[in-house]
Amino acid sequence: MPVHEAEAVSLRQYPLSEADRIVVLFTREAGLLRAVAPGAKRTKSRFGACLQPLNHVRVEYYMREGQPLCRIRQCEILHSYLGRNPSLDRVGGFAYFAELTQELTQENNPAPLVFRLLLASLNAGEKLGVHEPLLRYFETWMLRLNGLLPNYDYCSSCGSCVKQLAFYIRPESGQSRCPECARGKGTEIGASASQILGRMRREPPEEFARTPFPDGAARQLERLSREFLDYHLERKLKSFRVLKEMLEGGDSPDATT
Repeated sequence: MPVHEAEAVSLRQYPLSEADRIVVLFTREAGLLRAVAPGAKRTKSRFGACLQPLNHVRVEYYMREGQPLCRIRQCEILHSYLGRNPSLDRVGGFAYFAELTQELTQENNPAPLVFRLLLASLNAGEKLGVHEPLLRYFETWMLRLNGLLPNYDYCSSCGSCVKQLAFYIRPESGQSRCPECARGKGTEIGASASQILGRMRREPPEEFARTPFPDGAARQLERLSREFLDYHLERKLKSFRVLKEMLEGGDSPDATT
């Protein structure tokens, strides 16, 4: 049977048997994969440390005919984004990135742009910490790359350009409207928040995350991403609630692992 090689980020893992684990990998070459890591639960396993969540790895794997899970043959750590004693904002933020990636991407369907976004956002969070600008950037681009965010540059009713002005969006219709056509219906995105959305298109995550934005715009952008994510996922992500509680709790001490 053919052996495949892939660059991947480990998103999560859970037990399969007394010795084995199932690992969810997001790969550059094949998209989302679910794989058996044989012997990963053993103390001296060659896979145990390598496949911890939020590790950037290179793996070799093969698929047995008729089996739903592939099997990992070799694994090499390229980088560990949590490492030793990560801050709580990184633990919570990166767990949210991982859950959102798993929920919005498809198995065995390559998504190289999403993979690039995930790595760039993890790199930015490692350098700067996970704060609101980076969260909004990752959410917005995940929605856009998965075709779940409408084109908000123009009013869908009258065609007027609104990308530098205020506009309204309704997730259920997937349309944006100028204030006159919307008549107050939908999620309001003010001019400041609209201009920040424009910056997201032009700037990489690390550059974008270095510039805070006004509280009013921050609330509007959070509401925008939450409404679209809740609408398309049809449930609220547990990792977001935990992360929200962490960030609203103030300065976070280091977390020991």
